[in-house]
Amino acid sequence: MMQTSDLNHLVNEDSGAHGFTKIVNRIRTDLFPKIKQSIESLRHQMFFLLIVSILLLIFLLFYSFGTSLQTSISIDFSQQLTTNVATTSKSIPYVQEPHIYSKSQYLNKTRLPSKNVIAFLVASFAGDIRRAYNPYPKLRQKMIQLDERLGDNKTTDIVIFHTGYPFREDLIPIMDATARNVLFVNVDHIFYKFSPGFDPHIRDPTWTQKGKWHYHHMCYFWFKQVFELKIIQQYRYMMRLDDDSEIQGKWPNVFEIIAKRRAVYIANTRIVDFEYILPGTKLVRNLTIAFIETYKITPQNSGMFADLFNHTIEIPGYWNNLEVMDLLFLRQPRIAEFTRLVDESRGVYLYRWGDAPLRFIILALFANASQILHREELGLQYCHPC
Repeated sequence: MMQTSDLNHLVNEDSGAHGFTKIVNRIRTDLFPKIKQSIESLRHQMFFLLIVSILLLIFLLFYSFGTSLQTSISIDFSQQLTTNVATTSKSIPYVQEPHIYSKSQYLNKTRLPSKNVIAFLVASFAGDIRRAYNPYPKLRQKMIQLDERLGDNKTTDIVIFHTGYPFREDLIPIMDATARNVLFVNVDHIFYKFSPGFDPHIRDPTWTQKGKWHYHHMCYFWFKQVFELKIIQQYRYMMRLDDDSEIQGKWPNVFEIIAKRRAVYIANTRIVDFEYILPGTKLVRNLTIAFIETYKITPQNSGMFADLFNHTIEIPGYWNNLEVMDLLFLRQPRIAEFTRLVDESRGVYLYRWGDAPLRFIILALFANASQILHREELGLQYCHPC
């Protein structure tokens, strides 16, 4: 027979079980929904934060692509230089031209090359298409003028760098107009290239002329690419003469002058590029300082070097639609390193750093005052545009 204490124990157990069940039910009906609601809310917040983070990352990537060079340019240049300073400077890579046509081929004769060359660039954004302005008849007149006015006994070679392909009726009159050896060199394979890492589709130039990037390509060619062409390696001195410039009066053999005086450059009129016209122009100073500090360079021309920093809104240069240069000087390893750094900075395309101020910087760093001759002081006349 069950005792009273046993009955009370069973009642207590039943009450405890019933209470536990109520607690479980309350947890199920009250707490679980709240936890679920909190988790759902947290999940939505995390998803929102993830979306915001992704958008912010995309924005920062695009923003840094356009402004990192401006906001931290000296740091970037220093990092570039530090990475490469311990390595041996590479020589300038040679680029083989795919298509060359020369007067020697036309006449079926062999001729020893000169040590000197006069170089033209005829780069048409229209390619082979005939335009309202055809530059080749004007080049024929340049050949006649050079034979008449330059006292080099007509021994200096002429190289005409061109994009597209001139018609034979353009080629033949030029070759027939001069006693000099004339070479037509197609540069389509390099002229339309950009600095590594630069995307021309998503960028617009800060300044433009004759097409979106055409003027930048011209600056890039005369600053860097021309010295990489294999055909140029055979020459010691080069005169650049644009097709809208010409020498006037009687000129002596300037190649003999530059050699006898052990100079490396004959400079044209001094000009400046203004920051308010070409935003980002002044950033080339940061690159120059980083280069000097990394390689422990002592500028050879203190006056020119000071001129780079003495003016708030401008960078100096020499108007180089006409210039005469020592190619051996410009091929030295330290100048090749500076050229590489400029190329990797993408400054030519981002900020339209011109070949004129960049050449000025090279001269300020590596040429003393006696190595730079000046056209005006030599009494040499020229015109531009003409």
